[in-house]
Amino acid sequence: MFKKVMSLALASTLVLSAGAFAASAAEAEDAVAANDESAVAADDSSAVAAGDESQVGAGTKIYFDVKSAGWKNFSKIYCHVWRADGTGKWPSWQTKKEVCKKESDDLYSYDITKTGNAEEIQNAGSKNLYCVIFSADTQLQIYNTIMNGNCIGDTLYVTGNKIENPKDSSKTDTEAAWKNHPECGPQKVITSTSKVVGTALADGTTDVTLLADYLLDYVSDDGTADTSKTDKTQDLINQLKISPLAVMSNVNFKLEGFVKEETMTQDVANKKKATIEGILGNCTDPTKGGEKVNQDEINNAEAKNDAAESSGSSNGGSSSNGSSSNGSSNGSSSGSNSVQSGQETTIFFVFAGVMVAAAGVFFLVRRREN
Repeated sequence: MFKKVMSLALASTLVLSAGAFAASAAEAEDAVAANDESAVAADDSSAVAAGDESQVGAGTKIYFDVKSAGWKNFSKIYCHVWRADGTGKWPSWQTKKEVCKKESDDLYSYDITKTGNAEEIQNAGSKNLYCVIFSADTQLQIYNTIMNGNCIGDTLYVTGNKIENPKDSSKTDTEAAWKNHPECGPQKVITSTSKVVGTALADGTTDVTLLADYLLDYVSDDGTADTSKTDKTQDLINQLKISPLAVMSNVNFKLEGFVKEETMTQDVANKKKATIEGILGNCTDPTKGGEKVNQDEINNAEAKNDAAESSGSSNGGSSSNGSSSNGSSNGSSSGSNSVQSGQETTIFFVFAGVMVAAAGVFFLVRRREN
């Protein structure tokens, strides 16, 4: 009789424990689902409030006000994002990964996770490291626009101004600006026709580095200058209001880097350097009231990275912005992990209870038999 009672007790214990185990697992599963639903809802809310300053920096979407562009008869809107310095791996122009989502007749969104670099962009904070172009499948597009991590959640709109295409002067692009980030406007560059266009500098560039790159591009490896371009040097110096000596220092810095990286021989670097020294030596300095530069100073210019100082100043305020956007994304994932941990802990204790109860019953049965 005692064996039957003990067997029934053991069976009851196992049934009750299994029930508790199932209830605990279901409860944890519901909590995970609720956490996921709230995360989705939060993401959707950023779409509803696109362009609203309270949502800027939230989620993983950027928006384009297609109504402001006046584009008609298109089937798809695309978004092309890339790192301004040309590094990294990014989706190709107007491929599937660049297709935007229609939020309304006037508004399209692009989820930066499709670039494969969402975390990098979010962590960029106020550093102007990226460029973006929205385009249609009708060959219409906006001009290169600077973007930083804080632009996430913001909306680009067309201003109505036209900008010369930097590479092809026969084309003009439509200027665009962010509703809440005026520091991230059209990218500032020197075009192929020697015009300064745009207003926003990418991090790592300054007015000085723009002209240094321009001169390096239009002086060949044998030291021959393309005078149709280099004859505009003084005009560019005056427009940019920069020192010819500062430009030569940056040219020297860049040449040293090319030689060190073995992308240029020392002989080529010397030829380019000599020609550019001659060009800048004939210029006047607008930062010194139009004073003629000293050729000896140009010839002995110290190699200096002008962009380092400018990047340092902008980086100072970016750290808190980067952490803030990071914090919100990490917060939702850690919430999900805490539910998983709770589930595993509950399962462990329920299982331990079942084993202890079974061992107790087994011990009593054996003792009774003896």
